[in-house]
Amino acid sequence: MIIYCCSDLLFATRISSTAQAIGIGSRPTRDITALQARLDQVDDGKLNEPVKALIVDLDAPEALNVIAHAKAHANPPHVLAFGSHVMTDLLQAARDRGADFVMSRGAFTSNLPDILDRFR
Repeated sequence: MIIYCCSDLLFATRISSTAQAIGIGSRPTRDITALQARLDQVDDGKLNEPVKALIVDLDAPEALNVIAHAKAHANPPHVLAFGSHVMTDLLQAARDRGADFVMSRGAFTSNLPDILDRFR
């Protein structure tokens, strides 16, 4: 399963519909509280699939804190962060918080099916 944190409904819909099209479960998360609830559901056996990856839109509120919180979890998922290619400080901050993969919004969008398939 993939969980995602997006500020833009367009990206959230794109992630969800692409995941569904290739047969990967996905769930949204909007903040640290929702992220913790998702991770706790897996830990408690309430979700059948482990969380393999968290995708974070760096424009989302609390994006950097969501990354750090996910990586501090007992069973941390892979974290992929994406944002504007001109926001180099923000992209670096995502790396510094523990994101495993950091990419521009364009690279993320153009490679989305392959990216999601990597986390199958």
